[in-house]
Amino acid sequence: MLLTENSIMRIFVLSLLGLFFIVTSVPAQQPGAENLDTVLRGWEKAMTDLRSFVAEVERSTLDKSLGARDDFKGYAMFVKPAPKDAGAKARLELAKASDTKVFEKYICNGAFLYEYAPATSTIRIHDMPRNKKDGYQESFLSFLFGMGAEQAKLRYEMRHVVPEKRDEFYHYILIRPRTDQDKQDFVEARLSLYRNTNLPAQIWYLQANKSEITWNFKNLQLDRQIPDAYFQPDQPKGWRVERVQPKTPVSVNQK
Repeated sequence: MLLTENSIMRIFVLSLLGLFFIVTSVPAQQPGAENLDTVLRGWEKAMTDLRSFVAEVERSTLDKSLGARDDFKGYAMFVKPAPKDAGAKARLELAKASDTKVFEKYICNGAFLYEYAPATSTIRIHDMPRNKKDGYQESFLSFLFGMGAEQAKLRYEMRHVVPEKRDEFYHYILIRPRTDQDKQDFVEARLSLYRNTNLPAQIWYLQANKSEITWNFKNLQLDRQIPDAYFQPDQPKGWRVERVQPKTPVSVNQK
C-alpha cells in the first residue's frame, strides 16, 4: 500500500523518535536535585550544544492484537542543520534479526526524504515539510529540535518518575501527548537514562493502535564528524525511483 505523505512522515518521525531522544542527556544531578525542570533545562543546553550523533540501535515491535513480535537491528546517524536555515540530515537503517533481506532504510539530506521499499524495489522521494518558524516538521520532532522547556511542558504532559525504592542505575521520564494531532502518533512514551552517564538506555512508546515499540541504544557517539556522503541516496541495481508529489492545499472557498 502506498502511504500518503503525511503518514510516511509520521512513520519516519516515530522511527527516529527513540533515536532523537539521545540528545536529551543531561548533566549529572544529585538525588535531591532531580526533577523535571532540571532535566528540561539540561535538555535545552544539550540541544544548543549538539552537532551530531551515531548509534547502534535495536528495535522491537509488539503487536498485541496479533501476538506478534518483530526484532530489528541497525544504526542511525544525525547531523544538526548548519547553517541554521538548512535542514537536518539523518540516516536510519534497520534489518530484521531473523531475515536480513527484510529491512528499512531512510535517508534525509535536509531537503528530501528517501524511503527505500524493498518489497517493490522502489525509492520514494518525499519533500521534507517545513514550518515557517524554524524549518522543521510540526510534530514530535519539533519538540526535540525547536521548542524550549516551557513550550514542551505546554504541548506535552511530562513527568519525571522517581520509584519508591531509588533506582541505582536509571531514572525515568514519562511523556504523554495533549493534542489530537500528537495522539495520532503516540499515546505514551517512557525514556530510561543511565545514571552513571545520563545517556539513554531505552525508549519505549505506545502507539495509538496499542502496538508497543522499544528502542535500545549501544555504542553511542556524540558530535562525530560524519561525511556528507552518508546522506546522499544510492540506487541499487534494478530499483526504480518514484517522486511523491506533496498535496496541494485546498482553499476553504473552493468548490
